[in-house]
Amino acid sequence: MKKHNSNQLWPALVLAGAMSVLLAGCGGMGAQATPLPTRTPLPTFTPTSEVAAAPPTVAIEQQPAQATQDQAQPAAPAEGDQQAATPAQDQQAAAPAGTPAPEATPTPQSAQLVLNDIVNIRSGPGTTYGLLGSEQQGATYPITGKSPDGAWWQINYKGSAGWVFGQLVAVTGGEGVVVAQNIPPAPTAAPAPPPTNTPQPAPEQPTQPPAPVEPPKPQYKFNVAVVGACLPQESGNWFYGQTYINGQPQNGYKVVFSYAPDGGWVTEPMLTGPHPGYPGWDTGYYSHIIRAAGQGAEAGSWYAWIVDDGGQRISEIASWQFDGKGSNTCNEVIVSFDSR
Repeated sequence: MKKHNSNQLWPALVLAGAMSVLLAGCGGMGAQATPLPTRTPLPTFTPTSEVAAAPPTVAIEQQPAQATQDQAQPAAPAEGDQQAATPAQDQQAAAPAGTPAPEATPTPQSAQLVLNDIVNIRSGPGTTYGLLGSEQQGATYPITGKSPDGAWWQINYKGSAGWVFGQLVAVTGGEGVVVAQNIPPAPTAAPAPPPTNTPQPAPEQPTQPPAPVEPPKPQYKFNVAVVGACLPQESGNWFYGQTYINGQPQNGYKVVFSYAPDGGWVTEPMLTGPHPGYPGWDTGYYSHIIRAAGQGAEAGSWYAWIVDDGGQRISEIASWQFDGKGSNTCNEVIVSFDSR
């Protein structure tokens, strides 16, 4: 039998022990070791409610900054407040206390008129006003005002305010004349009687078709026809006046007279302004006397208008009532026409 050497056997034993330890470690990894019983620790108190209720750090940093920004931003005024004026602005816009009211421009002292014909002086600017008197051609009066439409002049007539129709006078210095401030109100018609309570029968239904609508009234070249005055005259029916365009006298127009509107002419047309046989007439002036053929032949209604060279009417119709030859009221009439 062979004898083993102890020095050679020792390293083999050491190696075998190391392998056993490694195998034991690997076996521990594959199989779970039974844990030893341990003592269960007692629970400890942890205050978590305050941490959960606290806002995030970002919200805490941003909220004060937003509040500071809102406080620094001034509130926008309301729309009404932007437009409202402050008391200081009101005081600047208001006129200083004690400022006198503006005065009306005074009428120039040089404004005056001269009557071109025998003219009626009335108490107001219109033929519906009362008659203060009649004055002869050539009478001169200072002008104290005019009507709002500029058709009548106010004069100083025997210490009172009188009115004359502008187309019957010649005016000097009238450019600066202002509208009169003391114009009396126009006369009013008497009030109509109050209606009665008598029941009225129901109107019958019409059996005929309604009448056709009349065409619109034609527009004439001379759209103004004015009867300025009507005076007594022993010589017969006397007509005279002037023709104007925009208030300026114009020559060469034919005036006719009739007993009916658009009726037959009593005489041939009278030409306005200077013309053969009448060289001394003023611009636009005409005159014509129609004597009576018998007792009372001149009394009644009269009408006058302007015609063109073909005999067609080109003006409105003026009308009046004559009382007859020798009357003390009216048989001398002033009729003028204007185109405006």
